[in-house]
Amino acid sequence: MITRKTLWIAIIISMIAGGIAGYFIESTNFHRDNSHFQKSRYINYMTKELQLSTTQRQEFDSIVTEVHPKFQIIRDKFNSEMHMQADSTRKMIYRILSPEQQARLQALNKQNQ
Repeated sequence: MITRKTLWIAIIISMIAGGIAGYFIESTNFHRDNSHFQKSRYINYMTKELQLSTTQRQEFDSIVTEVHPKFQIIRDKFNSEMHMQADSTRKMIYRILSPEQQARLQALNKQNQ
């Protein structure tokens, strides 16, 4: 028998999972949309902080430009896995809830977005 405590734990877990997934998806979309800007900003920052010479800056830029797509692939894979795990968790939680509780959970999730 499902107790109230179990339901509240399920709701809290769902909200946490949804929040985490939403955070990562949103932060990734920000980085994806501004990836060139972020890369340039990073290079400028490091040039200033490390006082890179012109030659060093060019080499630094070359290295960052080369590895940047590799990080993007890793980020995309991570976000895809996070999204799949969040969906799986949500489906598992919905299975234990009544239709009324499912509707309430959807409303709570919308409030927290």
